[in-house]
Amino acid sequence: MALIEVWGARVAVRYANGRLVTTPLRADNEIALDVGVAELGRIALANTEDGQMALLLFFRSAQFVVNGAPTDRHPVPVFLETGLREQAQALMRAVERDLVSLRRVFPPRPNLVPPQSTQGPNGPQRPDVTAAARRMRHAGNSLREIDILHSCARPDEYVLELAQAGHEGAPGLVAITTLRLLFVSAWAVYEFPVSVLTGAEVLTAPGQVATLRVSGAGADLDFVDWEPADFTRLTEAVRLACEIEHVDGSIAQSMPCSADLFGEWQLLVERRKLGMVDDDPFRRQAVGIMLTMPG
Repeated sequence: MALIEVWGARVAVRYANGRLVTTPLRADNEIALDVGVAELGRIALANTEDGQMALLLFFRSAQFVVNGAPTDRHPVPVFLETGLREQAQALMRAVERDLVSLRRVFPPRPNLVPPQSTQGPNGPQRPDVTAAARRMRHAGNSLREIDILHSCARPDEYVLELAQAGHEGAPGLVAITTLRLLFVSAWAVYEFPVSVLTGAEVLTAPGQVATLRVSGAGADLDFVDWEPADFTRLTEAVRLACEIEHVDGSIAQSMPCSADLFGEWQLLVERRKLGMVDDDPFRRQAVGIMLTMPG
């Protein structure tokens, strides 16, 4: 527990049991936070233009509400007197240690070491592709595509699941590996890195084909089939691949990349041009995006 004086007033700033709490000691002091460490992305110290010092709280979600308004990626400052730097640094180190501890997650998983190919009657054969094909409902309908996948699977990836599917009118095979989403047809192979994927879902409606919708990079990819069984299994595999790529070592969704933040910036500018955002909210959100940029 640490008692820290805030610029212009006095507050008690306490960090214990995974919670950071600021308690006003005067009635006119509006600074009051009670935040679980799991809500924080990071914490930092900064000097202000008027010679004060601020403890900056960066939240994992841009929509985290403080004083009735979302933070919009803008850090929430707690203003401190410069003479309290040592106490503030000690509090900051305690928060950072707990953040590191929380982010160390090791979920149980199957062995995903990429196997070695063996030579078969039709060319290279991968045990992971063969095992995934056996889990398909009608693997016999996709024998040509499965043979192609045996050859084009990379030595550094593990093939998780397969499903017969059509995409934009072309029949083929959709596959998810630990590194790529693949659509294999008799004429071409299309790949999408797992690093750009954000999730997948199966859409079904009575009397209609099942749709596997994979989202990523601001777009949706739709694959269709008559039954959702293989799509359901493949959806879980997409979730696992995204978890390995994005979330390992974190308690929540990873911090946004530069491309995500640039997209937010473009949208913010367009909304400003259309008169949908006033000057003050625009400046606040713009500063929040800039401060979140890596590096």
